[in-house]
Amino acid sequence: MAAPRVPLRALVLLLVVTTACSLALVAAGKDYYEVLGVSRDASSAEIKRAFRKLSLKSVSGTYDVLSDDDKKAKYDRYGEEGLSNGGGGGHDPFDIFSQFFGGGGRQRREREPARGPDVVMPLRVSLADLYNGKSLQFSIRRECGGHGVKMTTRRVGPGFIQQFQTTCEKCHGKGKISTSTCPVCGGRKVEMADLEFDVDLEKGTPDGFEVELENYADEIPGQPAGHVRLQVLTVPHPVFTREGDHLWMDMYISLRESLVGFNKTFTHLDGRRVEVVREEITPPRFVTVLKGEGMPKQHFSSEKGQLHIKFHVQFPETLSNEQKLGFRDLFSMK
Repeated sequence: MAAPRVPLRALVLLLVVTTACSLALVAAGKDYYEVLGVSRDASSAEIKRAFRKLSLKSVSGTYDVLSDDDKKAKYDRYGEEGLSNGGGGGHDPFDIFSQFFGGGGRQRREREPARGPDVVMPLRVSLADLYNGKSLQFSIRRECGGHGVKMTTRRVGPGFIQQFQTTCEKCHGKGKISTSTCPVCGGRKVEMADLEFDVDLEKGTPDGFEVELENYADEIPGQPAGHVRLQVLTVPHPVFTREGDHLWMDMYISLRESLVGFNKTFTHLDGRRVEVVREEITPPRFVTVLKGEGMPKQHFSSEKGQLHIKFHVQFPETLSNEQKLGFRDLFSMK
């Protein structure tokens, strides 16, 4: 008996809900952090990402079947058993001849075409967002590969993207033009499609870090789409400079402050006011280090690097005669 046809869209949503329920059952009597595989100091973005990975793990096998025309046809006709038995509930009799006589049976399926080229796109992020962690919305435009369908995404949970096929409204599901050049795609068999994503960046994400979106590059007729790799590029900050897990900043002090000490404050990347106190002489280009005030370490956001503060002494442009005498008296004292 043929298995009932289930819309891909509804099936993916059902699996997401099932995964959430399964996690709830597994979590009963267990440590919630252990169930998700995160530490107790995990941020909300890290917790979302862990849930999304578990959900995608459950969905990926189903999507692999329903996105493949041959596998989908077998599933629609024979159900899950047809997938394990190769369709029809039995083995192909020609396979026996192939095993014993080497090629006497049906030829194996041709190798699947190579994936299209990957695309690297810059994802410009402020240093403050990398310090605090951020969920960003990112949109791309890609080309439909003339298959008569296009891939559509929809957000179905926190940071979770559902992908499903819809009929291409430009070619109305035909995927090709038989007699004349298509006025929309100009005979290229492709059309433009806009996609939006939520990208979760955890605290301490390094510059150059890549977020991979599988099979979202431009489609080429006859080839699976390549991957889109979003590469994090840090936007320069007016105060802080990053070096790995450490931060650097410049602080300007007067000649008087360099000699007798000072008490200054500055605003950190998370909005906190941090106090810097020195009672010693501070020579020009002197560097002091504040431990634990650098960047959070990726995957271990409770640990932070160091903040290096380099001091620049601002000398007065002129001195009055009285000030000069005062300095002479000061430095002539033993």
